[in-house]
Amino acid sequence: MNRSLNALSVALALCALFLFPMCAKADGKVIPVSKLPAEAQSFIKTHYDGVKVLQVVSDWTDYEVILAGNTQLEFDRSGNWKEIKCKGGSIPDSVIPSRIMSYIQEYFPSDKVCAIERSIWGYEVKITSGFELEFDKNCNFVRIDD
Repeated sequence: MNRSLNALSVALALCALFLFPMCAKADGKVIPVSKLPAEAQSFIKTHYDGVKVLQVVSDWTDYEVILAGNTQLEFDRSGNWKEIKCKGGSIPDSVIPSRIMSYIQEYFPSDKVCAIERSIWGYEVKITSGFELEFDKNCNFVRIDD
């Protein structure tokens, strides 16, 4: 009986370990822009100067920033951007790595970038035609994922 109780305790602890971060993300705390890491504040000032920040939410793993004009930015705890989405518009070219921008201009000249996600493996870029382009961490084109 004692052995099954220990196994149950371990199972419950593992469930809590995996479920707690998901619950914490849903329960993020609204904070002022001034509480964002300096890197994130600088990014917003550089690429979105003059655009009103509507809300900043902080949770255990990252920051989510909502800007006027239907733009959503996600930063890690250090203030490095992770994901940018712009509904009904486009992301400033200055945000897009130059090799990725060159590829898009060459092969999709009439498209704009409406979402970009950066991870340790590379970039996923959504363009206005609906295609999702994947690039490796060195910004080399990998494939189209429609």
